[in-house]
Amino acid sequence: MATRPISKLKGIVDPNRCLWLLFVLMTSLGVSLRPAYAQNCAQCATNAVLDTPLSTGEWLLTKQVNEVNVLFMAARKGKPVSDLSQNDISIRDDNKPPAAIRGFRTEQELPLRVGVVIDTSSSVNSRFRFEQAAAGAFFRQALNRGGDLGFVLGFSNHATVTQDFVGDPDLLSQGVQRLTMGGGTALYDAVRTGCQKLLHRPEQDAVARVLVVISDGQNNAGRLSLDGAIDSAQEAEVTIYAISTNYSTSLLERDLAADLGNSNLRKLAEQTGGRLLIPANPKQVSKAFAKISDELRSRYAISYKPADFAPDGRFRKIKIGARKTGEKLEIRARKGYYARLASRLSSDSSGADGNVTMASR
Repeated sequence: MATRPISKLKGIVDPNRCLWLLFVLMTSLGVSLRPAYAQNCAQCATNAVLDTPLSTGEWLLTKQVNEVNVLFMAARKGKPVSDLSQNDISIRDDNKPPAAIRGFRTEQELPLRVGVVIDTSSSVNSRFRFEQAAAGAFFRQALNRGGDLGFVLGFSNHATVTQDFVGDPDLLSQGVQRLTMGGGTALYDAVRTGCQKLLHRPEQDAVARVLVVISDGQNNAGRLSLDGAIDSAQEAEVTIYAISTNYSTSLLERDLAADLGNSNLRKLAEQTGGRLLIPANPKQVSKAFAKISDELRSRYAISYKPADFAPDGRFRKIKIGARKTGEKLEIRARKGYYARLASRLSSDSSGADGNVTMASR
C-alpha cells in the first residue's frame, strides 16, 4: 500500500510510533544517542552533530574539528616575502609538530576589517592634526577592494566610535576629523572595545581583523590591564599594529615615560602578530601607515590540528619558522592560545566554516 507524508495524514498520529521510527532511522545512520556532556574524551578530534532536518526531508550531518588558525607575516630584511609555499614553513604547537595541516594560503584577497584606534587624550594635543591626516590617507590606501570595511574609534577616558563600519574612505576620514581632544588615557579599555567590535560583527565569509593603534602607550584610566587587552585581541583573533607618538625630542635625554609607553605598545603588537612602528616625528606617521598597508596584503594563513590537544585551559605556545633558498626569514605571528573550546562556530579569519576554534591569548 502506498504511503503518504505524515504532514498530510488526516488521522491522529501515534507519537510513540513516530519516536520509534526516528530511533530506527538514527540508529541506521550510526548516530549516537548519548548526551553530549557524557563524552569524556578530551582528545576526540571530531564530534558528529545532528542538525535540523532540511526542507527536502533529508538529515544534515556536520562535524566540528579542533583546529588552530594563524595569520602570519614573513619578511626578509624588513620586507615582506610573498612567494612562500607550505614546504617552506615549519610549525610547533606546545613544542610538538601538528597532527595534521588543514590548510595554507596567502591572504592577499582576504577582505579587511580594520579599526583605527586613536589616542585623543590631552597628552597628544600638539601632534594630533598630523595623525588625523595620516589616518585619513591610510584608509584610502588600505581599503582598496570591494568588501573591505573600517571604523574609527577615539579614546581618552572612554572610547568613542565616530564612524562605524563602512567601506567609504571619505566617510572614514570624516570620522577621524570628528575626533575631539581632552581627558585621560584608557588605552587598554579602548583596545578591548575595538576587538569586541571586530569579533561581534556578523561575517558570512572569511575576513582579516586588524586594529591600528596610534598612542603614546600610556594607560592612566579605565579598568583593563595590558594582559587583559592582549587576551581580548587574541580571543578575537585580531592583529594589532601600533604607531607610537613618542617622537624623539632630544638625543641626549632618555625619556623613561616614552620607553615605558613604547614597551606597552610593543607587547600589544608582538603578542598578536603585528608590529610597533616608531616615527621620528609627526610628519613621518604617514610612512608608518603606508608600511602597515603594505603588510596587510602580504600575510599568510595556516590552519592545523594540534597534537595531543586537550581543552584544559592551558596556554599553548605557537612557533612558526620559515626558510626560503636556505635563508631563515623573520616571522610575525601570535605567540599562542589558551586551549579551550570557543563558544561559537568559526566563520572567521580562518575561513574554516564548521570548525570549533580554540580561544586564544
